[in-house]
Amino acid sequence: MTTWDTEPGDWLVKLAAFFIPWFRVLVKNENHDFFPASPALVLRHAHSRLPALFKRLSQVPRSVVLPWLFLKATRVVPTLPNRIFRRLRGSRTLQLVPPPGRGTGVFRFPNHLKSWDWRRVMAIAESTECRWLLFSHERADTPLDDLLPLFDDPRTFVVSRQMDFRHWEPALLSRTPFRQLQPEEAAQTLAPIGRVMLVDREKLLQLGIPKCRNGCAAWFTLFWKAAAAGWRSYSVGGHDTLPKTSAWPAEEAEFVANLLADPKIAKLAPQEPDLARGNIAFCGGLHRLSRTTRPKVLLVSPYLPFPLSHGGAVRIYNLCRELSDRLDFLLVCFREQGEFVDYGKLQQVFRQVYVVDRDHKAVTGSPLPQRVTEYDTSTLRALIADICEREKPDFLQVEYTQLGNLRDAAPDIPAIWVEHDVTFPLYRAIGNTKEAAQWEDFERNCFGNYDAVWAMCEEDRQAALAAGASADKTLVVANGVDTFRFRPHKNPAQLPELLFVGAFRHYPNVLAFETLRRQVMPAVWERCPQARLRVVAGTEPHRYWKGDLDPRIDLQEFVPDLRPLYARAWVVLAPLLVSAGTNIKVLEAMACGNAVVTTPAGCRGLNVVDGEDCIIREADSSFAAALLELLADENLRDRIGRHARQTMERRFSWAAIADQAYPHYLQLQAATYAVSWRQTEAGD
Repeated sequence: MTTWDTEPGDWLVKLAAFFIPWFRVLVKNENHDFFPASPALVLRHAHSRLPALFKRLSQVPRSVVLPWLFLKATRVVPTLPNRIFRRLRGSRTLQLVPPPGRGTGVFRFPNHLKSWDWRRVMAIAESTECRWLLFSHERADTPLDDLLPLFDDPRTFVVSRQMDFRHWEPALLSRTPFRQLQPEEAAQTLAPIGRVMLVDREKLLQLGIPKCRNGCAAWFTLFWKAAAAGWRSYSVGGHDTLPKTSAWPAEEAEFVANLLADPKIAKLAPQEPDLARGNIAFCGGLHRLSRTTRPKVLLVSPYLPFPLSHGGAVRIYNLCRELSDRLDFLLVCFREQGEFVDYGKLQQVFRQVYVVDRDHKAVTGSPLPQRVTEYDTSTLRALIADICEREKPDFLQVEYTQLGNLRDAAPDIPAIWVEHDVTFPLYRAIGNTKEAAQWEDFERNCFGNYDAVWAMCEEDRQAALAAGASADKTLVVANGVDTFRFRPHKNPAQLPELLFVGAFRHYPNVLAFETLRRQVMPAVWERCPQARLRVVAGTEPHRYWKGDLDPRIDLQEFVPDLRPLYARAWVVLAPLLVSAGTNIKVLEAMACGNAVVTTPAGCRGLNVVDGEDCIIREADSSFAAALLELLADENLRDRIGRHARQTMERRFSWAAIADQAYPHYLQLQAATYAVSWRQTEAGD
């Protein structure tokens, strides 16, 4: 005799009785009665037990049954969690008031990501008086100095140490930053699961401890509810080299199964999905609050203003630096792959710095120019709107043509569009009529949306006016040069050395280099074979130009400090065939006292004098002839260099340009106040 229902036992022992000869078996039921194990009586007993079986199954929580069934189904259809998650996502938010953050100190909670003892977590969270819980399975003395400052924001829920990065890897939830963050750099992330997670204890209790088996699924649930409440979570970079993230199919499947088991959670949605994708970075320890009454300017740029790797960066950084004692600058800019963000240097000029990584592919088939679609991201728009809500800037300043359609991200703030190049004439000069038409339509549509448009020179201003820009709102705020940093310091090379500076990612510089390589330098080498040409072509020049080079041409990438190269150069060249805006590289060379040979396009908008400030020739045989004349006459080089330096000091210092720009801010501010006052009076 063996028991079945009321006592535990080995199933092999239970079944063995049915296979012992004579095959006579008695079965004891739950009432402690016995009956013979004939087929008819066994079936009758099983039928009578069905209601009790169904009752027992109904008492098993859905949170156990559904995840188990869903995980089994996911093994057959791996894409099932993503499909269901897209359909499950609701639109409700949690209306939770952030607790005041009582208590001090950190309770260190040894924890493994894969395991989750919810009873223990609940007991500790309710019993301790510490403000934070540290979930960690690293050493107990994990430093927290760069994590704690982020809790100054009362909305912060979790701050974790970054353990991997996603790059282009798709994920159900953004659980890791787009790239490896720099030390102390932080990024808001929807679900920043890490080996070190610092948690606001009272917020954790307010959300409720999930009764999950898998730790990652529990954290997914917590982060999902926190995002629905408008609370923020962050990843912070460290010093270790991190791997690219791997797929988490089981954890994501259990999270989706939990949503299926709890419709209330499934109907939630994050309040800030575009801000929490892990591609907006800032340096938490260096963020400063405003303690000034200076007008605030939110400046948006497609490039980092530092290092000074191209003319646009030189202009933005130096002009804002000159104005920083009169204006309070906030910066939002894109970062290109592989760039290091020097927050310390940037925050000497900009009080707050936000760096965005492009984590989406450019739209294809759009009527807009491709460069416009590359930078038009929901992340950037959401960030601009968030900063405007928090900081209440007085101006939005949009740098570069390709960002022109961002005006609607802050429609209620006076906006300035800085056109480093009025772009459509440039493509028209190149001969690309399709691109020229696209850019003209784009710029024409943008001109009327801005309260002011800044051009680099009068030629660009006239081009903008011809495309429909308002004469009253379109102004010239010229480029300049740092005359203190760039000053004459001659140390010429022994052999004749010529210098051309121009980042190849800007197509006119590639055309200029081809002119040098194919036409100018062969003519120079016929009479001066020992001459050398040094070319500074910016980051990754071989992405934009490929070919064989004469050994007398030295092609270099980005050079952080050009001054030693200007000191060595006998002559600086700028043989641009087409150009827009003005060329800062020409201004820097002239400020260093170099003799410059350029084309009319190369010195466009500068109003410099041929034969005094520089030599101006078309890009033909006359260009090479002028260059050879300078190489042969040191006195001529020195005379032109001295005159060029005087012109730079008199007309093109950044201090002088800042004095021209600042009144435009005040005029725009006064005009805005006047409009607001008239609207108020009309309403009364």
